[in-house]
Amino acid sequence: MTKTSKDNAKSYYQKVKKKGTIYVWGMNYPTIITKESIEKAYRDNGTEKYNKSYYTNKLNEGKGKPGSDCSGMHYGLSGYDTTAQGYYKRCETRGNFASMPIDDIVLLFKGKSASDITHTGVYLGNGLCIHMKSSLANCVQESVDKHGWTHWGKADFIDYNTVLKAAKPVLTRELLNSYIGVDVKFLQTLLRSKGYDCGKVDGDFGGKTEKAVLKFQNDNRLTVDGIVGKNTAKKLGFKWGGA
Repeated sequence: MTKTSKDNAKSYYQKVKKKGTIYVWGMNYPTIITKESIEKAYRDNGTEKYNKSYYTNKLNEGKGKPGSDCSGMHYGLSGYDTTAQGYYKRCETRGNFASMPIDDIVLLFKGKSASDITHTGVYLGNGLCIHMKSSLANCVQESVDKHGWTHWGKADFIDYNTVLKAAKPVLTRELLNSYIGVDVKFLQTLLRSKGYDCGKVDGDFGGKTEKAVLKFQNDNRLTVDGIVGKNTAKKLGFKWGGA
């Protein structure tokens, strides 16, 4: 199997989002939505839920655009057609979401357990993910903390010997004491890189992290409130993506 570099993989998934890919059950990216491709998807994958009416509506919604379901999004890179569970099984390294590397590109999975994976997407290495969210939402890019991901894995079609170009982590919300998430891990990592002791990099905004934020704010003539908003975030090295 030919593997792609991390940067090329990231660009591929960003293109899936940029092209406005439409969620179509049983379709693989970069298939273009036409009358013929919709009819084929219905013949091969139609169910009581994804019936003729569903496919007709998807044709009307996205004619001329790429179509894909959640696992089909990976097809243009992997070259093989399988389910979310199938992609998880083929990952070279796997783990629970809490152990996901925050600065690398990996596949994301959601399920009740490692043997019951029902959804997949991709983490971009900067706090954001892209996935074919649903037939209603289609392709979205959002904070990786939003969708309830349960597992991650290193794809067998990505070359992990290559280096992912560094990108500023994107912060999509204010952070303060008691918050938990990958964005808090980025906060703790940035604080430590600047010499501020926030304790463990565990994604849990506790007392030590708040104390470090307060000291950072005071040292940089910011509002000293312990809240990581737009100004504090940008000074730390985040790209602000919040409201």
